[in-house]
Amino acid sequence: MNGMRWMLVMAIGGVGCTHAVHVNHTSDFQTTKALSEYRVIDARAEQHVLLGFVGDTHYANDAYLRLMNQCEGGQVTGIQTRYSTSHSFFSWTNVVEMKGYCSK
Repeated sequence: MNGMRWMLVMAIGGVGCTHAVHVNHTSDFQTTKALSEYRVIDARAEQHVLLGFVGDTHYANDAYLRLMNQCEGGQVTGIQTRYSTSHSFFSWTNVVEMKGYCSK
């Protein structure tokens, strides 16, 4: 019976721990010089969800603003956006990762 309890705990604890990539998008490239002269910038933001309740609904905008703030006075092109979710037991984390090329 003790072995059955251990197997049950392992089965319940292991359920729902997955990772899914939903969107991987790249914007257009508008370059005026060689790509090697651009600086790669990146930003990340997360949204934590517990039992379906969220507090932060503007995490994608936060990631975009963090990306743009790294290239003040310059031009950002070729933005690559990746939206994914990591699932846990009764909770999950939505993640937005952005990369782009900055030219001043």
